[in-house]
Amino acid sequence: MVVLVVTVGGLTLTPVVILGGYFYIYGKNHENLRFPEEDVTVARCARDPEARRVAAELSVTSRAARQGTYTVTVEFRDGRGTLVEQGSARVEKLLPGATGRTTVVGAVPYGRGRGAPRCTVVDAAFQSTVPRGERTAPVTP
Repeated sequence: MVVLVVTVGGLTLTPVVILGGYFYIYGKNHENLRFPEEDVTVARCARDPEARRVAAELSVTSRAARQGTYTVTVEFRDGRGTLVEQGSARVEKLLPGATGRTTVVGAVPYGRGRGAPRCTVVDAAFQSTVPRGERTAPVTP
């Protein structure tokens, strides 16, 4: 009887311990994970009255450990939330802690009757421009 209780208890607890260990290690490996989208802010989103196109002014503050290039994709939506188009831009060779600016301009004219445009960052990618093993000094304010 004791052998049966120990065996059943061991078979029941083993998967729980393994699963708990997996989640603990997974959390430790990903606790400082950052996403490039978190480094990008839409500073301004407006229709240019002369060009009649939507322009999104972006501010990128690098929280990366190394110098790199950000490629950002922005969605332009009209006042009703309908997707008008997408555009992208790059901020190159941004040092850690530095802030860069860029503007994404739509390709199609944006009519007045569509309401105020909305600009949303839908994707951002970061690619290091420093060879492996080299470090760049962070920008100090």
